[in-house]
Amino acid sequence: MSYPLFLPGATYEETLDIEIIKPTMRADKVFSVLYRGKRYIFHIEFESSTDTYLASRLLIYNAVLYHDHHLPVISMIVYPFETKMAESPLVVSDGKKDILTFHFLMLALFKEKAERYVNEHLVSMYPLLPTMQGANHAIMKRAMDELAEIYQDDEVTLAEQFVWMEILLERTNTIALQEKEKIQEQLKMYNSLWEDHPKVKQIRAESEARGEAKGEARGEAKGKAEGLVEGEIQTLQRVLVNIVKARFPALVDLAQQRATQINNAKALDILVQQVSTAPDEPVARWLLSTPVA
Repeated sequence: MSYPLFLPGATYEETLDIEIIKPTMRADKVFSVLYRGKRYIFHIEFESSTDTYLASRLLIYNAVLYHDHHLPVISMIVYPFETKMAESPLVVSDGKKDILTFHFLMLALFKEKAERYVNEHLVSMYPLLPTMQGANHAIMKRAMDELAEIYQDDEVTLAEQFVWMEILLERTNTIALQEKEKIQEQLKMYNSLWEDHPKVKQIRAESEARGEAKGEARGEAKGKAEGLVEGEIQTLQRVLVNIVKARFPALVDLAQQRATQINNAKALDILVQQVSTAPDEPVARWLLSTPVA
C-alpha cells in the first residue's frame, strides 16, 4: 500500500497495535445530567497525586463516552490534595497547526472554603470537607450534626460518611494537627448512634485501632526523613484497609495482608485509588490479589 497517497510527505516506519482502547481502563464517576437545558454526560476523575499523562487519559474517557452515548461530555478532574495539576486545554500540535484541542474542568478541593459548603448545606460534599481550607472543628461539627440528623434512620450510610471524613482527615495537610485531634474527638462522640450495628462496629473498631497506630507513627517519624516516609506508608496502609472495610467487608483480611506486603507509598496510593473506584467485590479482590509491578 502506498501510504504517501493518503498522507503526502509521510514515510512508513512501523505498524502499530490496533487494539485502541485498553479493556482495563475505567473512569471514576460518570453521570447523565441536565445542564443549561440540555443533556450531557458528566465525567469526574479524582486525582490525589501528579500524573503526567492524566489529560491524555481524560481525553480517552471523553471520546469513548461520546462515542457510546452520542452526547457532549464534560470532563472534570477533582484534586483533594495539593499537587501539580494538569493544564487545560490539552493541545496536540505538530508545531505548525493544532490537530486537537481538549478542554476540561478542574476542581482543587484544597483551595475551596469549607464554610461555604456548610453554609449552603451542600451535604453531598461534607465527607470531602477535611480537604478544604478552614475546615476547623467548629465547621466540621456543624457538618457532622447535619449528617447525623439527615441519616438518623440509616446508621450504615451515616457511618460511611464519617469514615470518609476520617480517611481524608488523615491525609490532608490543610488542617493543623491540633484541629485534627479535636475533629477526631468529635467523631468519637457519635459512636452511640450506631454502636449496636454489627457492620458499623467493624468500621469503628478499625478507626480506633488507626488512632493508636497513628500515635506510634508520629513518634517514629519525628525528626527523621525516613520516619516521614514510613509514616506516609503506614497512613496509606490504614486508608486501604478502611476503604475495603467500608466497601467490601468480606475482603478485610485480604486487604490487611496486602497492605503489610507493600512498602512503597506510590504503589499504595495507586492501589487505594483503584480499590476506591472498584465497581464490585470481584474486581476489588482481583486488585488486592495482583502483585505490584
